[in-house]
Amino acid sequence: MAKKMMRTLLGYIPANSPMQKLHPITKIAFLLLVSAYPLLVNTPGLNALGLVAMLILLQVSNVELSILKQYRYLIVSLIAVVIVAYTFAGGYAPGYTILYRLGPVIISLQNEIFAVVTAMKLVFAVFVIIFFLSTIREREIVQGLRFLKLPYSVCLVAGLSFRAIGVSLIDFFTIQEAQKARAFDLSTLPIMEKIKQYGMYVVPVFAVALRRAEDVSLALDARGFVMFGRKTVKTNRTDYILSEYKIKALDIAIIAILIALLVLIVMGDYYFGWFRITGSLTSFLI
Repeated sequence: MAKKMMRTLLGYIPANSPMQKLHPITKIAFLLLVSAYPLLVNTPGLNALGLVAMLILLQVSNVELSILKQYRYLIVSLIAVVIVAYTFAGGYAPGYTILYRLGPVIISLQNEIFAVVTAMKLVFAVFVIIFFLSTIREREIVQGLRFLKLPYSVCLVAGLSFRAIGVSLIDFFTIQEAQKARAFDLSTLPIMEKIKQYGMYVVPVFAVALRRAEDVSLALDARGFVMFGRKTVKTNRTDYILSEYKIKALDIAIIAILIALLVLIVMGDYYFGWFRITGSLTSFLI
C-alpha cells in the first residue's frame, strides 16, 4: 500500500511523520531559537555536533536525506566564498602565524581558523533552514502566526513569502531537468564550472518568481481582497484555522528546552566564555 505523503515547502514527508504531531508554533519557535545557536556559538566542535543533530532530526522526521544532494553545491559555494574572503581579505595583526606571502596579501593560520569557524556556523544554519522548510507547510506558517494573534495581513504575507521560496526551488529543479533533456550533463563539469552554472540559474528563476508574484497580486485583486481595511462584522467569528491544531504538553516541553538551551548559551558565553573560539580545541593555534 502506498504511503500517504504531505507536501512541504521543500518536498514531501509521510503524513505520519513525528513532525506532523507538533503544533506549527513549535516549528516556528524551533527555527527562531535554533537559528540563534550558530550565531552565538563560535566553537567549531559544538557547531559540528549541532550539524549532526540536524541530520538525526531529518532522519527521525522521515525526511529523505537524498534531498541534501540538491543543496551540496550551495553549501560548497558558501564554504568557498568564506575561505576565499578570510584567506585574502582577512587582515593581519601582530602575532599571526604567517603561512604564505603573496605580494601585499598575507595568508595566516589564524585567518584560516576563523574561516573554518565561520563556515561551520553557516553550514549549521543552512541545515536548520533546510530542516524547517522540509517539515512545514505554508498553511502551518499561517496557523502559527495566527496563534500569536498577529494581523491577518502579516500572516498572509509570511505565508506567500515562504510559499514563494518552495515554488522557486521547484522552478530551479525544473530548469535543471530541462537542461538534462537537452543533453546537458552538469555532473561532468568541474566544480568551479558547476558553481558558475548554478549562478546562471538565478536569472530565469528570478524572472519566473516576478511573473508569479504578479499573477498572485492580480488574483487577490480579482477577488476583492483588501490588505488593510475596516472590519464590517462586529461579532467575533470562530478562527477555524486555529481549530486544526491544539497545543500540547509536548509542544510546551520542546519550546521550554529550546529556550533553556538558548539561555544556557548566552549565560555560559557571557560569564564563562564556554562557547568562544578561545575556549575551543583550536585555541592553542591562535
